[in-house]
Amino acid sequence: MPSKNRKVYILVMYNLYITMVFIRKIKKKSGTYLAEVESYRKDGNVKQKVIKYLGKEINGKPVKRISSDSIKIKNVKRSLDVLAIDKISNELGLKDISNEYVLALVYSQLLEKRSINKLADWLRFTEIPDVLDITDVSLKKLYESLSEIEEDEFQELNLDMMKVFKKYEDFSKAAIIDVTDTYFEGASQKIKKRKGKEGKVRKLLQIGLGVTFDQGFPILQKQYHGNLSQINILKDMVLTLKDLDMDSIIVDRGMTTPENIGTLQKLKYTLIAGLKKSNNLKENYLKKINREEIYTLANRVKLKNTEVFIQSFKYLGGQLIAIYNPAYEVLKKQINFNKEKESDSLIGYSLIYHNTKYPAKDIVKKYFDKDIVERAFKQMKGILNLRPIRVWLKDHVEGHVRICYLAYAILSLMNYKLRKLDISAIEALDNLKQGYKVELFDTTNKHSWDLTVELEPKQRKILKAIGVMYKN
Repeated sequence: MPSKNRKVYILVMYNLYITMVFIRKIKKKSGTYLAEVESYRKDGNVKQKVIKYLGKEINGKPVKRISSDSIKIKNVKRSLDVLAIDKISNELGLKDISNEYVLALVYSQLLEKRSINKLADWLRFTEIPDVLDITDVSLKKLYESLSEIEEDEFQELNLDMMKVFKKYEDFSKAAIIDVTDTYFEGASQKIKKRKGKEGKVRKLLQIGLGVTFDQGFPILQKQYHGNLSQINILKDMVLTLKDLDMDSIIVDRGMTTPENIGTLQKLKYTLIAGLKKSNNLKENYLKKINREEIYTLANRVKLKNTEVFIQSFKYLGGQLIAIYNPAYEVLKKQINFNKEKESDSLIGYSLIYHNTKYPAKDIVKKYFDKDIVERAFKQMKGILNLRPIRVWLKDHVEGHVRICYLAYAILSLMNYKLRKLDISAIEALDNLKQGYKVELFDTTNKHSWDLTVELEPKQRKILKAIGVMYKN
């Protein structure tokens, strides 16, 4: 470039610079402020004049200056509890479910006890559609999603969840299994009515559940005809558990018989099982127990809420443990006396079979600690509203049970993450339901932004334990 032209170019660029508009940081004692400034030339010097103040810099980020009179609330959505379960769901791989409406039902089971026909309106006032990328919340799609949880996809999801649970508990060798009833209606299910555990005579669906021993993580869920015996259900469940490389189970009485024990031994299972007091076991074992021999300090086993006394016998290649609970005997006899009924001489006794290498006292403690599976059923039936099932079609019934199972999976992992705070997942979600996301709108600058509102310091601790990060 010729020397003369270069001088002209430099002069033009200089004049452009000194008239340039840019953002300047102005530091004061009260903080760093941002202003839109314009450079100008006066008496041969470059100076700046403020066009307008923009706002304040907080934590290295600009915060727009807005008049409070121009701020309007665009909408308010339930947020913090949704973010919590979404975080757990994502870790469990549930966000990979092909139908996002299925996951919307899972989240709803955890947060709100509403019938499905009232669910669509409620969902619009939560962040569930936002986190699941649902643009059209419709009742029709929610209903249809109940029948779209395919067995193959469900089993694949369950295997993915098990991989996650194994990071928190080594359960490759042990499971607790149990069966519960749930009532339902629906002419499409050709099932005879029968009396369930609560004494009601209605159509029943039986649900088999397997959970890990320490944390109660779910590893197996199967559904059975209401009139199928639990003895046959056990046979099916143990074959499934074998495919999952399990070789040790704890089961409640009512599911095991001498025949089943033989089958489990052939499958090389290590077993701890409650047994019913059959006539054979009463005559050959329980009636031969000397009360003075069993009711001694050497035979005492302390449990969480009581103490029992035990005596062991060889039985079916393992050990039969007779358990005497004097507190239960007194209570049961008192009830019978009040009803003017005679009491069985074997009231207060129960039986456990095992073929492990552990001492009898350890087995008794392990067996009575299995109430974790009963707590799992309690949560599925109560908090997750498993019963009664308020849908009629067979595939809808099955879909509803699977949704409750997936919801319980979220609860179980959340319980684990919150254990150091000494708060349950249910208590945490109840605390978080008061946290909202508010969408604000500046009518002057036509600018909108979100604000997450906490109402209690405890909420931040809960979210941190779960691993939730959010803007506030």
